[in-house]
Amino acid sequence: MSENFDLAAVRRRKIAELVRARGAMGIRDLGLQFGVSEATIRRDLKTLDDEGIVVRTHGGVLMNANVRVDLPNEERKAVGAAEKRRIGEAAIEMLSDDEVVFLDAGTTAHAVAAHAHKKSRCTYVTTSLGVANQLQAQGIVNFYMIGGSYEPVNDSFAGTLAISALRSLSFDIAFLCCSAVDVPKRSISVASEVYAQVQKEVILNTRRCFVIADASKFKPNAFMRTSCFDQITGIITNRELDSGTIADVKDADLELVLV
Repeated sequence: MSENFDLAAVRRRKIAELVRARGAMGIRDLGLQFGVSEATIRRDLKTLDDEGIVVRTHGGVLMNANVRVDLPNEERKAVGAAEKRRIGEAAIEMLSDDEVVFLDAGTTAHAVAAHAHKKSRCTYVTTSLGVANQLQAQGIVNFYMIGGSYEPVNDSFAGTLAISALRSLSFDIAFLCCSAVDVPKRSISVASEVYAQVQKEVILNTRRCFVIADASKFKPNAFMRTSCFDQITGIITNRELDSGTIADVKDADLELVLV
């Protein structure tokens, strides 16, 4: 009898989280951890390798240093949920309650939107269907939804229609999600070429840009660079970020908010 698809997907998500936390794992250890056969783990690792999330080795697996694709939003919501909640609260507290705010597409942006009721007089703009639904649930009436070509991986809209709409707007502050923060190269990047264009357009039209990213995003490089550090104002991340990286970010003359 074949395994339930949802159970396999949940296990693969947990494998990715574990490998991300430890950097590497053995097949035997993963089998014992999840109570499944080594053959099942090998199938899971093949799927994750095909998706660009991990790199299989002889007898084990490494975290992929290059993020080619993102996990779907629904799977990413459970990764670092507590940290994202703290980041979302800190981002909202930065607002003065009368600003035009861009909320990016990504699970950390969902965490910001979950607290939007605290600054209900701001005007919010997003390309994310999920963020828009969250704003509506918070009772926010001043918000705009940017449409375009639907991108299922992060439940958002991109493409030429979205770019055209963004070019007619300007923002006081933007909260940007990303796949990777490359501190040595002083840049941020995403896995999607299409969505990279959205971020680049937002950055051009925003007075203050803050990257909202949990500490796990400081390890890999992603496919498409969207911004250099000198184009952003600061980074909001969780306090578990290692001290060396904290020092390097401060040396880059960025405002660093640790929560």
